[in-house]
Amino acid sequence: MDSRVRELLYTDFDGHPVGDPDEVINAAFDDDRYTARIEPLRRVLATGAPYERFLACCALATWGEFDGYRAVVDAAADPDAAPWRGELIDRRYSVDETFAHLARAVGLGEDFAGPKGTEDERVGALRALVRIADTEYFDWQLAFALDKRALPRVLDDVVAVVRRGTDRLASGGRPSFDLGVQLADLAAAVAQVDERLAVGLGGDLVRVDSSPKVLVHLAAVVSRGTGSPSLKFADYLASVGDDSVRKALADALTRRDG
Repeated sequence: MDSRVRELLYTDFDGHPVGDPDEVINAAFDDDRYTARIEPLRRVLATGAPYERFLACCALATWGEFDGYRAVVDAAADPDAAPWRGELIDRRYSVDETFAHLARAVGLGEDFAGPKGTEDERVGALRALVRIADTEYFDWQLAFALDKRALPRVLDDVVAVVRRGTDRLASGGRPSFDLGVQLADLAAAVAQVDERLAVGLGGDLVRVDSSPKVLVHLAAVVSRGTGSPSLKFADYLASVGDDSVRKALADALTRRDG
């Protein structure tokens, strides 16, 4: 690994080595000394080896930097051509998981982007990721990144990709990861701003994928809901699900009441 990257992301702000670059990236939330590493990381993003460029992108996106968001948009425009494609592989599904980490970085960037005036760029990066969520693996990270501030601005894209992914499942398209669960998480995120729409998306998904895992993840629509549509949806999920689904729904209703 390039000595620059070891100094920038594997050395904390007091000069001590760390084993995980996330320690350095996350420390920036409480330590302004991270700003001295922004410009060197821009150079790594432009000229480093693939994995080093990926780490630099994650750091810069988390820290609300324009260059990080631009790199995310470029990667999402052609996922197979992303310079770090395949540098991280999910152990369960044996698929690229770099986009999941990028989604996490963009989500965490909310705290930095506002003060730096890059919120529009952050939302643009989030939109670019959402648009490929029917073909690329994100685990739960993309849905988690859809905070209440950004979600209304990308809502149309979220709805479109959930519907597109649902149509893909209906036509027999089965990617090597669990697309149904990923779509369920995105549908549940919509409940933060439009409960009725989330229920509609979830209902359409259940008609093509009613596996217990999908139904359990859709229980989040119930926990985030406040009105009758999500309560009726809970009854529906309970009627088609097994005991694990009914337990998830009971937990969701408890959180809702709390």
